[in-house]
Order: sequence, then C-alpha cells, then structure tokens
Amino acid sequence: MLENISREIIRFNNVWIGYKIPKKHGIGYEIFIAVKDMSFYVNRGEVYGLVGESGSGKSTILKAIIGIIKPLKGEIIVDNIDISKDDPRKREVLRKIGYVSQDPFQAVNPKMKVRDIILEPLRILKRDNTDFSNIIETLISLTGLPNNVLDMYPHELSGGMLQRVVIARALAAKPMIVLLDEPTSSLDTVTQAQILYLLKDLQESMNYTYLLVSHDLRVVSFLANRIGIIIRGYLVEEGPTDEIMEEPLHPYTKLLIDSSRFKEIKEIEYSSIGCPIHPICPYKKDVCEHTMPKIIVQGSRRIACWNYI
Repeated sequence: MLENISREIIRFNNVWIGYKIPKKHGIGYEIFIAVKDMSFYVNRGEVYGLVGESGSGKSTILKAIIGIIKPLKGEIIVDNIDISKDDPRKREVLRKIGYVSQDPFQAVNPKMKVRDIILEPLRILKRDNTDFSNIIETLISLTGLPNNVLDMYPHELSGGMLQRVVIARALAAKPMIVLLDEPTSSLDTVTQAQILYLLKDLQESMNYTYLLVSHDLRVVSFLANRIGIIIRGYLVEEGPTDEIMEEPLHPYTKLLIDSSRFKEIKEIEYSSIGCPIHPICPYKKDVCEHTMPKIIVQGSRRIACWNYI
C-alpha cells in the first residue's frame, strides 16, 4: 500500500482502464488497455506530475478522475470516496474538481462571453444567490486578465488570454483539486512561460492541489513536487522532482531528460510484450523481453525495472 493516507486527496489503487475499439478485421470490438495496474497518490496542496508521450495513458487517467471513464478494475479514491463505484456521494465530489485542457479554443463555447464562461461552473451548481461580481473581480485579479475582456468573445482573445479564462473558470467554484491536461502545449514559447508562472504563483499563493499531465518533462519539472513517468500505460518511475531530474533511475527517464535524444524516443517501436522499451534499452536482460516488472520502492523512489529487482 502507498503512504500518506491522511494527507491524500487522490489515490489510484491497481487501476486498469480500457477502451472498446473496432476489430481491424471483422465485426465486433476488442479491449485496448490504456492504463495498466496504476497506483499513485496526490497529497493535498502539492503538484503531482505525470509525464508520458501521446498514447501513454496520461489523459485517460484524468478522464477517469472526472468520471468520463470507468476503470475495468481497481480503485480511484477522490476525497475519501471511491468514484469508480456507484456511490451517491460521487457527484458532489466530482463538482469539486477543476479542469484545464490543452486547447483553450476547444474548451469554451464560442458563443459565450468571457464573463459567462468564467461563471459557468457556479451556474451549473445553481449558486444563483452568489455575489458573482465579487468572484469575477477576484478571478480577474488572480489570473491577470484585464477587466475589458469580460464582455468579449473567445475569438477576440489570444490563445494565452483565453487559457487564462479557462484557468479562471476552473478556479471559480473553489475546487479541491485542479487537473491540468497539457495546459501549455498549444501555446507559443513566450505564452507558455507566462501561463506556467501564473499556475505556479496561483498554487503557491492559494495552496491549490494540481495533478498535471504532459509529454514535456521540462514543463512538469517546473511545477511539480513529485513526478511519475509512464510508458504505454505503465508507471515506471516516481519520486521527488529534484531527485528524478538529478539522478534518473529508469532507462526511459534517462532518455526523457536527455533532450537531445527526445526525437529518437518518438520514433522507436515499443514492444507490446514485456517492458515497452526493451528493444532499445542498453541495460535489458532476457526477462525484460517477456515480463513487465512490478514496481518496487527504492528509498524515496518507486521504480519498475528488472535492474533494480
């Protein structure tokens, strides 16, 4: 079992998540397993980052937390409620989760004004007696938006400004946790930096809890206290950010940190049997080709690699 139960706000216990996909030949469907035996926790007031390429399962994890996908097995505990089960308290828990997507233009209704976009969560919660003017003033101040954007439409804003609107909306209902799904990937370099500093400042000043997923280890290491590395649905390394960056243990983490080889990682063909990166791993053993190792504790780290078992 994982530690820090009293401080946890999210816990995944041996979670498996799959999708139905059409068979390549013939009628019917098959199950594609996107997340495999996943276990991790997020503490209140911390930033936990998951790093993985497209198809690694990181966005699937967020979808499971907000209730869009149900796991095949395992537990997803949010604020002490197992949201993978039919618990009548689940709806109230899900309402306490903020979400920031990677593409702000796809995340908002283009026919709504910014004021209505930001206040949308409160109106969904039917808080009609709330002092919206005070909330708007606070959120505008927090996210650095000028007051004149409130009566503008999304197409009148830049990508960076609209992402600030999406962040303001995610914070409107005072969420207990904010899910960040590649929050800077669709932005230019300068705007990325601005949004990252905004997110960092908000977290430090308001003690928000973030669960951040990204393919970019640099983005995650800037914000996160702890990092988990995932490959093809498996968590293969986890630990404090400074330790991961200074001394990566898993061969895949080492490749991620070596930015000069990042393109090479994108081009490799992963194995569907055993450890996904064994075809290119310089440390591979015979067992790596047919069996994925279980994750073990190594000091303050967790790692799934046969070289440490």
